[in-house]
Amino acid sequence: MKRRTLLGLVGGGVALTVGGAAAAELFLPERATRVTDEGGAVDATPLSRGSFVGKTGHEVSGTVTLARDDEGHVLQFEDYEQTQGPDVFVYLTPEADPDTKAAVDDGVKVLIDGGEDAGESTKLGTFTQQLEDVGDPTRFRGVAIWCDRFSTPFGAATLSPVE
Repeated sequence: MKRRTLLGLVGGGVALTVGGAAAAELFLPERATRVTDEGGAVDATPLSRGSFVGKTGHEVSGTVTLARDDEGHVLQFEDYEQTQGPDVFVYLTPEADPDTKAAVDDGVKVLIDGGEDAGESTKLGTFTQQLEDVGDPTRFRGVAIWCDRFSTPFGAATLSPVE
């Protein structure tokens, strides 16, 4: 084998390895943490509830309940599953079926305690997330699972009042 060919093969292999690592950082899923928080906000009063559906080829399932407890408001996730990805966050939105950037921008970003990288949506299973002061909770009609990096909906739940 000629020296030039050998150097080309070695250099190409290094470029692929470095490029592959960069692509992995950009596109591979974050690490998901499966939890079962049976305790949660047991004394919370449910206000609205919805079931998740996937969007744009992603899978999201489970239910979410917006509830009031002694400390304010919470989101209770039950049997929650989602396709993992980079920069995927939860948003409470005024729109019932939030699947656009405008709908997410009108909403409130919910940082998930214990989620990867400062609150991403990487927890799976059953858990409760305390909310910051969200004001009037009746203005929220949807929950979006949204990829900030690629401005893409992963899933959504339409919230309906609990009677």
